[in-house]
Amino acid sequence: MKHITAAIGNFDGIHIGHDEIIRNCIEIGNHNSQQKKIITFEYEFANISNNAKRMKKIYGKNGKIGSLRNYSIDDIIFYSLDEDTAKMSPEEFISEVLVEKLQIKNIVVGFNFRFGYKAMGDIGLLKYLSKKYDYNVYIIDAIKKDDIVVSSSIIRTMIEDGDIESVNGLLMERYRMDIRDHDINTTQRNIIEFGNMNFAYPPTGDYLVFVNDGFQHVKIKNTGTEFLLETENEMNTHLIEFIKKIN
Repeated sequence: MKHITAAIGNFDGIHIGHDEIIRNCIEIGNHNSQQKKIITFEYEFANISNNAKRMKKIYGKNGKIGSLRNYSIDDIIFYSLDEDTAKMSPEEFISEVLVEKLQIKNIVVGFNFRFGYKAMGDIGLLKYLSKKYDYNVYIIDAIKKDDIVVSSSIIRTMIEDGDIESVNGLLMERYRMDIRDHDINTTQRNIIEFGNMNFAYPPTGDYLVFVNDGFQHVKIKNTGTEFLLETENEMNTHLIEFIKKIN
């Protein structure tokens, strides 16, 4: 297997900081005539103690794939974190997964990248072990917009506040829901009842969205334990792109 260059991270909702990581991965991979791959994570069990599992999602797996395919990369690898792999020490994750299994030579990550059991590994350890395991590390500094460090956490907060226009200013494309990623309890004509609250959802209100190849209004009811979305017309697509909150 040939060595590869990889951007590694959760990449939940591709924002302008993620974009910098991925574009650097592509540039480094091209310079070294290596395949460029994106390594992201999929949580496979409910009782994981890692903070990343408890954090509400922006996009699910289909949403991630749709965004990441906009880049000139060779592959997207979803690394499964199950009860066994989540217990790997940071050094085991580097040696057994990144180096031995995936054959990564150049690692590109963000400034706040953490890994291994209970997220105990950080960029300092990643750099420290680079000589031992013969790989290169490229750290992408924080990206700011309007003096705010861009992060998925900030975007989740903006979504839950209904500040969709600010969210769209930080994401590489409009904030959207891919219905395939969500548990759906019922779909009755133009009303969708979402089955869980594992995502960061917008608050109750009226929204302008792009759906069914056109703009229309949707009504959202979000009680914190229940999420309903009512469209003007019956949906014939799995994507809903949000433009702004109207009221």
